[in-house]
Amino acid sequence: MLYRHALRAALAPLMSQFGIDLAAVLGGVVVVEVVFGIPGLGHQLITAVDTDDLPMIQGIALLTSAFVVIANLVVDLLYAVIDPRVHITHTRV
Repeated sequence: MLYRHALRAALAPLMSQFGIDLAAVLGGVVVVEVVFGIPGLGHQLITAVDTDDLPMIQGIALLTSAFVVIANLVVDLLYAVIDPRVHITHTRV
C-alpha cells in the first residue's frame, strides 16, 4: 500500500529530473568519447571544432538539442499517465 502511494507521488519529480539530466548525459558523452578514443558524435564534434567545420558543429548541436526537446516532450506527455490530476488540453490563444 505504501509503495503504491509513495511511488506515484515520487515518480513525477523523478521524470522531470530525467528530462533535465539528459542534457548533462549528452555533454558527458563528449568527454568519454574523447578520453577513450571512441568514434561517435562527441569525437566528431571535437574534430569539427579543431578543424573549424561550422556546418558539422551546427548539425551536431541541432541534433543534440532535438534529443533534449523530444525527451522533455515525452516526459510532459507521460505526466498525464502518471498523475491522473494532470489533463492535456488544447487552449486557443
